[in-house]
Amino acid sequence: MTRDATLVVIEFGASWPRWLEPSRVVAQHYEGEPTSLVTQVANRIARLEATGWRLGSTVLVANDRTDPAAFSARSVLARGLLARLSKSNGGSITLTVSDQVSARVCENLLGLAAALDSDARRAKVRVALRIGRREPMIGMEWETPHAAAP
Repeated sequence: MTRDATLVVIEFGASWPRWLEPSRVVAQHYEGEPTSLVTQVANRIARLEATGWRLGSTVLVANDRTDPAAFSARSVLARGLLARLSKSNGGSITLTVSDQVSARVCENLLGLAAALDSDARRAKVRVALRIGRREPMIGMEWETPHAAAP
């Protein structure tokens, strides 16, 4: 029997998004170097799918790191999650961050969401960006000037 769940990937040091209900959610909190997160998430997804979970929704919760290693790992991870959703016939990926982080982190996530959007549309995956408790930004809203402000 297949069970639907939302995978929540929380970068080390980030906190659970206040807007996200914890029901029927599979959550994993990882620590270590940013690049180790990619492998940890891939292993976790494989184990979940092997036990009958269908992960049609994914939430990537970013921390406040702004160094190149963190940005790179976040991008690789988001693209991998998008590819996984594409293989499982669509779904959604939400990039989110606390409203307490720097504008630089918000701008990075905005850029990442916009970069993922064209591939996501072809794959029938919805990409959203959510900063704090604000309503999510989806698709054509990427260019709103106030979107990157914390």
